[in-house]
Amino acid sequence: MVADVGLTSIQQWVILRTIIEKGDISIGELKEETLVTKQNMTGMINRLQQANLVTLFSDPEDKRRTRVRVTEEGQQVYQQLSSSRNEFNSKSYSIYNEQEIIVLSNLLSRLVDHLKES
Repeated sequence: MVADVGLTSIQQWVILRTIIEKGDISIGELKEETLVTKQNMTGMINRLQQANLVTLFSDPEDKRRTRVRVTEEGQQVYQQLSSSRNEFNSKSYSIYNEQEIIVLSNLLSRLVDHLKES
């Protein structure tokens, strides 16, 4: 699905989604939110910037910090992929009832929180 919209990895999708959810975010905060190493984050952000999906700018309060925001083109790619993902999820999770989906979601959220703490 990610290749269909021009992304090279699912991590790029996660990064776009996180920036959209959090708004303008520092690269350090983005690294913590997505559990991506600094080296990998730099490469992915550079590729997203070259594809005109994100833009970088200096933090107005701390010029040493770089912040990132999604461009209009990035928003469009995100929307395209969201639609595809929603269709895929509907088919994939059709084997579960609503209560099971809630339990699964809660368990996965706990796992993500645990991994962020590690």
